[in-house]
Amino acid sequence: MHVFLVPLMVLAMVLTGGSRGAFAQADEREYEPDVILVIKEKAFHMVKGNASGQHSEHPAFSLSSGEEITLELRNEDTLPHEFVSPLFAKVEFQFWGRATMVYTYTANGLRIDPGDTVGLRFDLPKDFSGDMFKFWCNVHGKLHGDALQGEIFVVKPKHG
Repeated sequence: MHVFLVPLMVLAMVLTGGSRGAFAQADEREYEPDVILVIKEKAFHMVKGNASGQHSEHPAFSLSSGEEITLELRNEDTLPHEFVSPLFAKVEFQFWGRATMVYTYTANGLRIDPGDTVGLRFDLPKDFSGDMFKFWCNVHGKLHGDALQGEIFVVKPKHG
């Protein structure tokens, strides 16, 4: 899907009242996520993923460069939250589920309503190896010390 089509689809959802029927989620996932992040109690919690090994209030995980990545984001909180990162300003991504695109000066991502689950798929370029990208909720995680923040480390893939 081209990047310019996603905002048009979101606009179409808004103009048609965001019909849940057309975008209903299947009972079983049709994908196997590499990372699952749950947002609850105004914090990100990593349910699945390659944790960086650091024990911190902010989740950190690693992804391999040159790979196709699938993230699952679940908002189990009572407020809408956002998942934005400078990574998504550098790579094209697709998403499915109910969400609104978010654009900032330095980062892009999704706004997810309470109770919603969103899948996010993207390819990590091979030349991103060694990079680190922060992620945060642009509403509740922008300031230093806020709980809705985390880090993505891009590593070289294991061979053999």
